[in-house]
Amino acid sequence: MELINFLIEHYYLSLPLLVTIILLINATSKKGGTKISPQNLVELSNNETAFIVDLRDSEQFQNGHITGSINIPFLNLSNRTNEIPQDKSVILVCEMGNVSPNAGELLKKEGFKELLILKGGINEWRIQNLPLV
Repeated sequence: MELINFLIEHYYLSLPLLVTIILLINATSKKGGTKISPQNLVELSNNETAFIVDLRDSEQFQNGHITGSINIPFLNLSNRTNEIPQDKSVILVCEMGNVSPNAGELLKKEGFKELLILKGGINEWRIQNLPLV
C-alpha cells in the first residue's frame, strides 16, 4: 500500500518510469522479427511460403529438427546468409526462442525483410508434441 501511495504522490517520477518500461517491452517483443506460434509455422511450411533456418548447433540439429529446416548455427550465420533465399519468409528457430531475435537483427542488416521467429523455439515445438525428424 505504501508503494502505491508513493507512486501516486510522486507521479512525476512514476509516469516516466512506466512509459520507459512499456517502450522497453514493446521494443524487445519486436526485435528481430514477428513471433509466430508452432501452428503458424506448420501452416507456412505446408504452403511452402517459408524457409526454416535452425540456429542450433549441428549436434542438437541431428538429435531432432523440424521437417524441411536447414541448419545454420548462429555462430556461422553471418558467413552463410547467401544460403537463405530473400524471396521467401524466413523462419528462425532456436532452442528456447532467445537466440532467434539476435539472428533476425543480423539478417535485417543484410537486407532480409520477411523475418519470423518461432516463439518458444524447439522447446515449445516439443511441448506441443509436434514431430521432429
